[in-house]
Amino acid sequence: MPSAPQQPVFNSPLELLLKGGYLTQQDAGECQAAADRVAPPKRKLSGKLIPLGQFPDPIPEKDNPAALFCNGWLRKGGGAFLIAPSGVGKSVLTVQAAICWALGKPFFGICPVRPLKIVVIQAEDDREEVAEFRNSVRHGLTTDFDFDDYDIRIALGMEDPATARVFFYKAVGKVGDAFVEELDILLEMNPDVDLVIVNPFQSYFGGDCGRNAELSRFFRAQLDPVIKDADDLGRDRAGIMFIHHTNKPPNDRDLRAEWGNDEFAQYIGAGGAEIVNWARVILSLMPSGVPGVFRYICGKRWQRLDWVGLDGKPCKQKLIRHAENGCIFWRDATDDDAKAVEEVMRKPSHKASVNESPGDIMQYVSYVDSHPGLSENQYREKISVVLNVSSGTVRNRLLDAVRLGLLQADRVGQANAYSLTEAGKREVANVNF
Repeated sequence: MPSAPQQPVFNSPLELLLKGGYLTQQDAGECQAAADRVAPPKRKLSGKLIPLGQFPDPIPEKDNPAALFCNGWLRKGGGAFLIAPSGVGKSVLTVQAAICWALGKPFFGICPVRPLKIVVIQAEDDREEVAEFRNSVRHGLTTDFDFDDYDIRIALGMEDPATARVFFYKAVGKVGDAFVEELDILLEMNPDVDLVIVNPFQSYFGGDCGRNAELSRFFRAQLDPVIKDADDLGRDRAGIMFIHHTNKPPNDRDLRAEWGNDEFAQYIGAGGAEIVNWARVILSLMPSGVPGVFRYICGKRWQRLDWVGLDGKPCKQKLIRHAENGCIFWRDATDDDAKAVEEVMRKPSHKASVNESPGDIMQYVSYVDSHPGLSENQYREKISVVLNVSSGTVRNRLLDAVRLGLLQADRVGQANAYSLTEAGKREVANVNF
């Protein structure tokens, strides 16, 4: 007996009516839209829940294609920032780091797990400057670090471009969405790239880096989908490191000496806190107080570096310096450099401590006594001229005097109104201003 003809299967009544010619495509679309308004389709997660126990054990770094630097300091899919003031040598440092890591060599204690393939996207230096940096760094690595010049030439593709592991690319006019799209194309055409270094961040961000909402959109909605594996299956494409400028330094010379060298060094970059929140790694390069010598600080994930201080304990910063042999490159600071930095740190700060004798604070207290009733801004303006100090220093001394019980501060509007306490009056009686 012949089998009955197979009936067509329709997924919905609308599809049946559409196939039967009872509805046009436009009618079906309008009917579906009306139905969705009454009973919206069920929403779905963009991913899936994964039991914690189903995460595979970490792959040894030597066998892990996602690993970039030792101890998991930075992996593919992760971002880093190197932050420094303008004009200290960030571009040279970028070239030197790229060459070292392309050779599988450490750069001042930051060790890659293997020779990396690196692309530097930069907007500040022309071809001749880049070539000058390359030649100087190459000379310095062979003279001061005992690198083999032949290995450097191979990694740079000087004999054969096919052996190159360091590349430069100038993404002219690419900012914001256009930059992210350009990066996506670059990684699609060069899937073996391990690390992209972008110098400087602000040239390609294309937004207001002081607005966290704009930073979040750039990092999390645009950049992350390009460098990360959305399915979290270990197929992240590349790591990225942005070179960035610091905030404007403090006007107060006392505060400037400590600027960027404390436990909040990761927040030294210009812009919102989302930079620190997004980045896996934050490095900074800050003046030490000794000309040519700088503090190289890892403010975030320093525990994963094998940096050791003079006391033999793990530390988050080390000293490096500009070369002094006529070439442009970075080298390790010497013991004499370290002693010079220690000497600078030993010098008494201009900033008074609440634990110190009143001393020069009485100059500020006496001025308030002699010129009562001025606003805080007027005191800062006039005392800074009389004592040849910054306005910020005046503010700090007045606050120190309050903490010492010599002045009283009453809040008036947005500023303090200062007057002498009884203790302050007694001290003024013994001081000639």
